[in-house]
Amino acid sequence: MRIGGQYVGLGAGDSSIEVQKIKAFMRNKFRSYAGNLTDTPYFDAATTIAVAEMQSRYAASGQLAPGAYLSGIVNAETKYVMGYLPRPVAPDRRPVLLTVCGTGVPWWVGPDADVARAVEGRYRWQPVGYPATPFPMNPSAQAGRDELKRLVDLPENQGELNLIGYSQGAIVVAEFWEYDVKPSNGSHHHRINDIRRAVTFGNPMREQGKAYPDPGAALASATSHGIADRLMVDTPDWWRNYAHHGDLYTECEGDSGEDKTAIYKIVMGTRVFSGPDSLLAQFLEIAQRPLPEAIAVFKAVIDAGMFFIKGTGPHVNYDTRPAIDYLLSA
Repeated sequence: MRIGGQYVGLGAGDSSIEVQKIKAFMRNKFRSYAGNLTDTPYFDAATTIAVAEMQSRYAASGQLAPGAYLSGIVNAETKYVMGYLPRPVAPDRRPVLLTVCGTGVPWWVGPDADVARAVEGRYRWQPVGYPATPFPMNPSAQAGRDELKRLVDLPENQGELNLIGYSQGAIVVAEFWEYDVKPSNGSHHHRINDIRRAVTFGNPMREQGKAYPDPGAALASATSHGIADRLMVDTPDWWRNYAHHGDLYTECEGDSGEDKTAIYKIVMGTRVFSGPDSLLAQFLEIAQRPLPEAIAVFKAVIDAGMFFIKGTGPHVNYDTRPAIDYLLSA
């Protein structure tokens, strides 16, 4: 039906399969006043009266707002209220927040998940599922990176992106930025302007001096960096690495730091705990230090947390409040 040349809905005089379907729906749902509607495609006078009665009842209950309908005419709002059609769900316009958990835990455990839960009113949380296994770590981290890229490519994740990574998860988001987004030939360089904020906890790839404090523990040394053999470079101002003093995964410097990085390289590889290629043997091979000194350093690092399995105190007591405040300040 058109009034003044403008389509307003289905009304008196219209004839279509849609009218027949609406009449059948009304006969079944509103039997007291629509049970006798004919099974025809014609919008007749009886249908107009039944529709007007239905609308008046919904209006009286507050379900059909004044001005949202014309009496006796079935428009889209009437179809939604009467239950003939589901009301379309409005698209979620919140920016995406992708989180990558640490080693040995599911996606809903850890500071990354705690921050995401606290800011869900502002962001749409998209966890990244991946193995999160400790040995060998590189295949696990690469699986996480592949899954992160897959999620970033989804149609619903276009637009603003924000990242959180903890421990091994920090490796995933740091490598994604450094090798997939930042380079002009990177697979996801086209998303470089979409990434607005990033937060990591205990980032093994932390660039020297790029650290932010939190109340959980003292800040990492200004001259320290992450334990990884490949670190972030020119870390953006919007990227916040929360790093604790004493967290061996993100605070390394000097000879001790070199030894920790040697162990990191072994853990990231594939020759782990297999026959003569034991973890210690590989460390001695890479570190090339006098045996007593090398064994002492190795024992200290392993005793500190079995490298990503049990985690040291400074690696697991991050306070999420500064990260939450940072993300909510956007």
